[in-house]
Amino acid sequence: MALTFRRFGYLGAFLLVLAATFFAVFGAPALDGATGVQLAVFVVAGVFELLGGVPNPIRERVGALRLVGVGHVCLGASMCLGALTGQGLLFRGLFALSGLVLVAFGVDYLRGGTYFETPEA
Repeated sequence: MALTFRRFGYLGAFLLVLAATFFAVFGAPALDGATGVQLAVFVVAGVFELLGGVPNPIRERVGALRLVGVGHVCLGASMCLGALTGQGLLFRGLFALSGLVLVAFGVDYLRGGTYFETPEA
């Protein structure tokens, strides 16, 4: 099955809905400190994933693979920030490792997809 960029648009929309839900449930006071930075990076990830997944002028100009790469890097960074605020050594370690894997995917996509399978336009 060939990968397509459309699925990243769905991922971006899902991330933005999750962020909006978090803000609606917990409100602005929950945005202090590391959680606020994590949510901001999470929203940026959602925006870049969405831009990379749907046809738009920015995607045509910059390239879908680069937009998705930035989205993956931001999502991985958000997961690493989540590991800082989590409880339990196993949770923190697995969350940080998962975030670093996403960062590796994103950096590879930014470099043109040398090591990992890239989606087709």
